[in-house]
Amino acid sequence: MEKQVSDKNLIRRILEGRAVRIFVGTATAFLCVLTLLEFAALRFEWNIPALHAFSSGDGFWSEGYQREELALDDSTENEILEEPEPGEAEGQQDAGESGQPDVQQREESAADGLQTAGKPGETEENGQPEGEEPEAGESGQPETEEDEEGEEFPYYIRINRQQNCITVYTMDAAGEYTVPYKAMICSTGLYNATPRGVYQISTKYRWRELYGHVYGQYATRIHGGILFHSVPYYRKAEDTLCTDKYNKLGEQASMGCVRLTVEDAKWIAENCPEGTTVEIYEDANPGPLGKPEAAKIDTGSPNKGWDPTDPSEENPWRDPQTQEADGQREMN
Repeated sequence: MEKQVSDKNLIRRILEGRAVRIFVGTATAFLCVLTLLEFAALRFEWNIPALHAFSSGDGFWSEGYQREELALDDSTENEILEEPEPGEAEGQQDAGESGQPDVQQREESAADGLQTAGKPGETEENGQPEGEEPEAGESGQPETEEDEEGEEFPYYIRINRQQNCITVYTMDAAGEYTVPYKAMICSTGLYNATPRGVYQISTKYRWRELYGHVYGQYATRIHGGILFHSVPYYRKAEDTLCTDKYNKLGEQASMGCVRLTVEDAKWIAENCPEGTTVEIYEDANPGPLGKPEAAKIDTGSPNKGWDPTDPSEENPWRDPQTQEADGQREMN
């Protein structure tokens, strides 16, 4: 009798151990497949909605990409962009010349929006981005940024990776970055591959080779292998735009870099000096200026290789007759 009980206990232990091993093996295989699938999806820029539930919160999947992007720093295809002399950059003219309202006007027009949308670094719920410590002084505002010589930086850039838009702030009378100045649409990294945090921009490029044998105009380094740059081009030529990637502006689409229209990438490169602070966060609220839109490019248009915002004189989108003809073709 005792032997039968002992045999039953032995069989039970074997079965229980087998069940545990089967469970552990199945779970391990699932995680391995999931890891490979998400890695491949990021590499080939596949937007698979189901994978977003498993994505890392701070750009884990972009670490390998960043290393490969950094390896391209020495590419002979890169063209360094020199910092413009003070007063030479676009957007630095007087309000009457540039069409931008002066600081007082922007403060007044944005007052209502700031009351509901919050100031830089705040969210609707608790006043701070989730999981982040405030980069601020006693007032709860981002402190005035200064370079080594004590010169104040004109702008503070906030990237909302959830909404894929950017708000640029300038200083109020108290020297704090509370005045919304400019909004931009962008594409951040798939599966949250653009890491949250606070960084300072550095190297700038007129053209830069990017991972995947493509090129970007007006690239500005945010941190490591994460850069601002235009939507990629197949060659280092302004008429070879990756049209399908341009049409994804406003949604996660990159491997970690922040894609912009040429107009916006150029503005950052020429108006935000090295050392300017960039904060990457996520919030359901796009910001006090809202989320801009970018016109979609008809893939059948003969101008599809050009970014419509490119200021180049050769850009066919700048020709009113071309725009009218293309508009008529879309209507038909």
